[in-house]
Amino acid sequence: MSNTIDGFNFDLPPVQSQVAALAQHHRKLLDEAIFHQEIHLGNYCLAQRKRVYDFTRTLDPDQKSKFYDYYDGELRRIADDDELHPPHAEAGVSVFAIVLALGIIAAILYFSFIQPTVS
Repeated sequence: MSNTIDGFNFDLPPVQSQVAALAQHHRKLLDEAIFHQEIHLGNYCLAQRKRVYDFTRTLDPDQKSKFYDYYDGELRRIADDDELHPPHAEAGVSVFAIVLALGIIAAILYFSFIQPTVS
Protein backbone atom coordinates (compact mmCIF):
# COMPACT_ATOMS: atom_id res chain seq x y z
CA MET A 1 0.00 0.00 0.00
CA SER A 2 1.54 3.27 -1.15
CA ASN A 3 1.11 6.49 0.80
CA THR A 4 2.62 8.57 -2.00
CA ILE A 5 1.05 10.68 -4.75
CA ASP A 6 3.29 12.62 -7.13
CA GLY A 7 6.18 12.52 -4.66
CA PHE A 8 4.12 13.63 -1.64
CA ASN A 9 4.15 11.23 1.30
CA PHE A 10 0.96 11.10 3.33
CA ASP A 11 0.23 10.07 6.88
CA LEU A 12 -2.71 7.78 7.43
CA PRO A 13 -5.15 9.43 7.86
CA PRO A 14 -3.95 12.27 5.62
CA VAL A 15 -3.28 15.60 7.32
CA GLN A 16 -4.96 18.71 5.90
CA SER A 17 -1.65 20.47 5.25
CA GLN A 18 -0.38 17.50 3.21
CA VAL A 19 -3.55 17.42 1.09
CA ALA A 20 -3.39 21.21 0.58
CA ALA A 21 0.24 20.93 -0.55
CA LEU A 22 -0.76 18.24 -3.08
CA ALA A 23 -3.60 20.41 -4.42
CA GLN A 24 -1.25 23.38 -4.78
CA HIS A 25 1.28 21.15 -6.57
CA HIS A 26 -1.40 19.85 -8.96
CA ARG A 27 -2.55 23.41 -9.68
CA LYS A 28 1.04 24.48 -10.39
CA LEU A 29 1.55 21.53 -12.74
CA LEU A 30 -1.71 22.30 -14.52
CA ASP A 31 -0.72 25.95 -14.97
CA GLU A 32 2.59 24.82 -16.49
CA ALA A 33 0.86 22.27 -18.73
CA ILE A 34 -1.45 24.91 -20.19
CA PHE A 35 1.50 26.51 -21.98
CA HIS A 36 2.81 23.26 -23.48
CA GLN A 37 1.04 22.52 -26.74
CA GLU A 38 2.20 18.90 -26.81
CA ILE A 39 0.24 18.09 -23.62
CA HIS A 40 -3.44 17.19 -23.97
CA LEU A 41 -5.00 18.81 -20.89
CA GLY A 42 -7.91 16.38 -20.69
CA ASN A 43 -5.63 13.37 -20.51
CA TYR A 44 -3.29 15.20 -18.14
CA CYS A 45 -6.08 16.04 -15.69
CA LEU A 46 -7.51 12.53 -15.90
CA ALA A 47 -4.10 11.11 -15.02
CA GLN A 48 -3.93 13.36 -11.96
CA ARG A 49 -7.42 12.35 -10.89
CA LYS A 50 -6.59 8.67 -11.39
CA ARG A 51 -3.53 8.92 -9.12
CA VAL A 52 -5.62 10.63 -6.44
CA TYR A 53 -8.39 8.06 -6.85
CA ASP A 54 -5.97 5.15 -6.55
CA PHE A 55 -4.64 6.61 -3.30
CA THR A 56 -8.08 7.30 -1.81
CA ARG A 57 -9.27 3.74 -2.52
CA THR A 58 -7.07 2.63 0.37
CA LEU A 59 -8.76 5.03 2.82
CA ASP A 60 -11.90 4.31 4.80
CA PRO A 61 -15.00 6.30 3.73
CA ASP A 62 -14.64 8.97 6.43
CA GLN A 63 -10.95 9.56 5.63
CA LYS A 64 -11.75 9.60 1.92
CA SER A 65 -14.48 12.20 2.42
CA LYS A 66 -12.17 14.43 4.47
CA PHE A 67 -9.38 14.03 1.89
CA TYR A 68 -11.65 15.19 -0.94
CA ASP A 69 -13.06 18.02 1.19
CA TYR A 70 -9.53 19.31 1.87
CA TYR A 71 -8.38 18.77 -1.73
CA ASP A 72 -11.42 20.40 -3.32
CA GLY A 73 -11.44 23.23 -0.80
CA GLU A 74 -7.81 24.06 -1.50
CA LEU A 75 -8.32 23.94 -5.28
CA ARG A 76 -11.30 26.27 -4.95
CA ARG A 77 -9.34 28.61 -2.69
CA ILE A 78 -6.45 28.99 -5.14
CA ALA A 79 -8.59 29.06 -8.29
CA ASP A 80 -8.40 32.12 -10.50
CA ASP A 81 -11.55 34.10 -11.10
CA ASP A 82 -12.62 33.81 -14.72
CA GLU A 83 -13.88 37.22 -15.77
CA LEU A 84 -15.16 35.88 -19.10
CA HIS A 85 -17.35 33.27 -17.39
CA PRO A 86 -18.59 34.64 -14.05
CA PRO A 87 -20.47 32.27 -11.71
CA HIS A 88 -23.81 34.03 -12.18
CA ALA A 89 -23.62 33.35 -15.93
CA GLU A 90 -24.00 29.63 -15.21
CA ALA A 91 -27.50 30.18 -13.78
CA GLY A 92 -29.14 29.97 -17.22
CA VAL A 93 -31.82 32.04 -18.89
CA SER A 94 -34.48 33.68 -16.75
CA VAL A 95 -38.12 32.66 -17.06
CA PHE A 96 -38.99 36.22 -18.11
CA ALA A 97 -36.65 36.04 -21.11
CA ILE A 98 -38.16 32.71 -22.21
CA VAL A 99 -41.74 33.99 -21.91
CA LEU A 100 -40.81 37.18 -23.78
CA ALA A 101 -39.19 35.21 -26.63
CA LEU A 102 -42.18 32.85 -26.89
CA GLY A 103 -44.55 35.86 -26.91
CA ILE A 104 -42.66 37.48 -29.77
CA ILE A 105 -42.66 34.22 -31.74
CA ALA A 106 -46.41 33.80 -31.13
CA ALA A 107 -47.10 37.37 -32.32
CA ILE A 108 -45.06 36.85 -35.48
CA LEU A 109 -46.86 33.58 -36.26
CA TYR A 110 -50.26 35.15 -35.58
CA PHE A 111 -49.76 38.19 -37.77
CA SER A 112 -47.98 36.24 -40.53
CA PHE A 113 -50.19 33.17 -40.87
CA ILE A 114 -53.28 33.04 -38.71
CA GLN A 115 -54.72 36.55 -39.19
CA PRO A 116 -54.43 36.52 -43.04
CA THR A 117 -55.96 33.03 -43.15
CA VAL A 118 -58.94 33.98 -40.97
CA SER A 119 -59.64 37.26 -42.84
